[in-house]
Amino acid sequence: MSWTPLVDRIAHLPLILSGPVVRRVEPAAATIWLALKEPRRVTLHVYIQDQSGALRLCIEGTGATVRLGDSLHIVAVTARASDKEQELAWGNLYYYDLFFQPVDSNENSVSEATAHLSTPGIITSDVAQDTALQMLTYEGHPLPGFVVPPADINQLSIVHGSCRKMHGDGTEMLSTLDTLLANAAHDLSRRPQQLYMTGDQIYADDVAAPLLFALMDSGRCLCAGNTEEILPIVHAPAWAFGPGSRRDIVHNEALLTTTTPHNHLLSLSEYASMYLYAWSDVLWPEQLPDVATVWQAYPELRPSSDEDQIKVKAQYEQQNRQLQQMREELPQVRRALANIATYMICDDHEITDDWYLDGAWCQQVLSNPLGRHILRNAILTYALFQAWGNTPDQFADLNGSTLLAAIDTWRGQETDKQVALIEEIIGLPAAFDGSGTLQYSRRTLHWHYTYNGAHHRVIVMDTRTRRYYRSPEEFPGLLSHEAMHTQIRNEEWPVTILISATPVMGVDFIESIQFWSRWRVRDNYAYDREAWALEWGTFQHFLKTVSRLKRVVILSGDVHYAFGSSMEYWDYHTGATAKLVNYTSSSLYNEGSGSHMAVLAVGYPRLLHMLRRQQQPTLDFFAWDINDSNHHFLDYMLTIIHKRIYRVWWSLPRLIAARRSPNEIVLPAQGWLKGTFDAFQPDRSYRLRYLSNTLARAGGKRGTHLQVTLSRLGLQPVRLALGIITFLEGILRRLRSSLARKTGELEQAPELLQSPSQTLVHQTVHGTEAIEHQLEKRRNRLVETIFHYGRWLNRWKAGELIVGYNNIGEIRFHWNEVQPEVIQRLWWYRPGDDDDKGLLQTADYCDTLALPTHDMEPPLP
Repeated sequence: MSWTPLVDRIAHLPLILSGPVVRRVEPAAATIWLALKEPRRVTLHVYIQDQSGALRLCIEGTGATVRLGDSLHIVAVTARASDKEQELAWGNLYYYDLFFQPVDSNENSVSEATAHLSTPGIITSDVAQDTALQMLTYEGHPLPGFVVPPADINQLSIVHGSCRKMHGDGTEMLSTLDTLLANAAHDLSRRPQQLYMTGDQIYADDVAAPLLFALMDSGRCLCAGNTEEILPIVHAPAWAFGPGSRRDIVHNEALLTTTTPHNHLLSLSEYASMYLYAWSDVLWPEQLPDVATVWQAYPELRPSSDEDQIKVKAQYEQQNRQLQQMREELPQVRRALANIATYMICDDHEITDDWYLDGAWCQQVLSNPLGRHILRNAILTYALFQAWGNTPDQFADLNGSTLLAAIDTWRGQETDKQVALIEEIIGLPAAFDGSGTLQYSRRTLHWHYTYNGAHHRVIVMDTRTRRYYRSPEEFPGLLSHEAMHTQIRNEEWPVTILISATPVMGVDFIESIQFWSRWRVRDNYAYDREAWALEWGTFQHFLKTVSRLKRVVILSGDVHYAFGSSMEYWDYHTGATAKLVNYTSSSLYNEGSGSHMAVLAVGYPRLLHMLRRQQQPTLDFFAWDINDSNHHFLDYMLTIIHKRIYRVWWSLPRLIAARRSPNEIVLPAQGWLKGTFDAFQPDRSYRLRYLSNTLARAGGKRGTHLQVTLSRLGLQPVRLALGIITFLEGILRRLRSSLARKTGELEQAPELLQSPSQTLVHQTVHGTEAIEHQLEKRRNRLVETIFHYGRWLNRWKAGELIVGYNNIGEIRFHWNEVQPEVIQRLWWYRPGDDDDKGLLQTADYCDTLALPTHDMEPPLP
């Protein structure tokens, strides 16, 4: 079947284009998000099932859709309890149904005749389909549903993951949540209650070419009825820039810094379509466009040379295979999202890579009309597709409801007064000089939020738009001091869960590369220099702020591998201690390359064992606040370090650390002469620990890391030979092309000269073809060698500290007053043969949340 545009299919599509997605759920309210192809007034009913199996209505609520286009209408409808007696109970399973009425309906309540989820044409376009609801329900359940988090923390189950690229490598893992829910469909003690998507729910800046063509097509159909969106500076609509042709407009006109600009989303309709494609298969055509379809629509994109055409065609075929794998998992993804409360975080790839990374980026892009325009489109769709469900109360208040009303009546005119209002409320700063903090209006919505459970509190931080920039080119502080105290309230709970897009306690080896590479490459974008610990002053203030919460679990993603780390923290002035455990799960569908991940997963733990000779690697630090009472301490430390400057590997890192921040000094606790700190006692100390998983206890094969290293070294001659052959093939190809032109010239020559010259040319061409054939055979053998090497390394992406396969994490607690523990169970697929998905694997990370005692502090020298 060939590619079919959406305009030819939309009449046959069901009412619901994406969703339902269960969003915020708490005793007082429950919210469901969905996207429709027609405007509706949507009513949500939440039920509980009694012992006889009958459904009893608990709470209800109604909301009207917000128009983005003639065929795209969004709503997050909330059912609220009117009093305490009506509230949903902790730990209970509830079902829901949605009812759809025309927006101008005079009926104040739903009736048996009102269309709802079971009505043909709502979930599926097949009007004869009476089992459509089964697409959203688990066996034995009458409707889709959700579980309110339990009062007993030992029954709490939270799933988290990040980084879901539509044409990612590896096995798509969000669909595995559907497996977990299905397996626990009749056992509430095993059923996860909350999903936290910790960033990069879509990749706006890294889009497969066939998908971009489909998104452009869908966006124009869905958002018909609006004034055509004309991009500033280039004065053309986004569809004028076809797949693969957007590098110049993104880099040189919009001044964005992504490394994959060729298919970057530009228009509001493209951003909206991407979310619809990411969460549901309804809009997907039977066949995504092939390269011939794209070249027919954009003939100027067709490469002139046969070689380049073959290359582009192969790229399309590969991306279509990857996209097809994603599409096959979407029914499971859709059902999972319809049956678990889902919370999302504001990150960068939903907007563009490096969004607000440092002050220079903000200064450059916010002052660029096209850059600002793209940011506005991206932030607006983030607000509608993600933030609305996170904080429905905020969107019901004055500023949020004003934004929704403005969008509903806006038809895309840039001259409309609604544009300035939308930019103000979604928080698009007018300008920025590169230092300090971005400034927002009092009407601006906030992207951070909290969730209060019965025994735990969740704080979802906004570490993207509330940063501190010491100067335009310096590392960013992920939260300004003001933002820390706004987002992280000092309210004591038995345990606090922080959601951070990037790990708070990251892998020191990676962060060291980010820090030291600055000597060679000054800009922060190539190395994604936005780890918490890079801006030392902000990080130390963050640790002091968080330590007041005592027991803290941090869930994060972003880095495309999974691991666990923890920190024991001592404050010498107050005597307070804290325990922080950081679990990272990443990515859901964007797996790193086999060689890099294999070395990191297998080699990094061995390196730590070798350098520190510890079974569980730890790093101890002392920290000092620099103020008027100890301002001489810096000079004292510099003198101590200079006296041992001859020990370069010891002194140089400490010298840099001493000058790293004007307000704090943080130094490793080991390696000092006795009595060094007697005159200047530290203010704080902390111990960073990397957690081993159950793979370590199971015992890995000895020498695996050596095999990986030797294999990489042994492959270098193969890569060199392949490079030489490719170079020779290029020379021969150019020679044959030259001879072909020569043949054409000879045909115009006098007949007397044609015969001997043509004979010589034909012999030469025949000889080069024979040589090319031999080179091609050798090249294919070398490529096959590298391919098998990559597949071999792909089996070593899971180590005792780090798992580099696509993964999803589940958090549970074993809580008692003596030894409270928090566990991350990690799920991933180890590759099978050929197209086999492989076997589902697990590994557990576990650490205590017991507060450290003072006799455990790092000893002073």
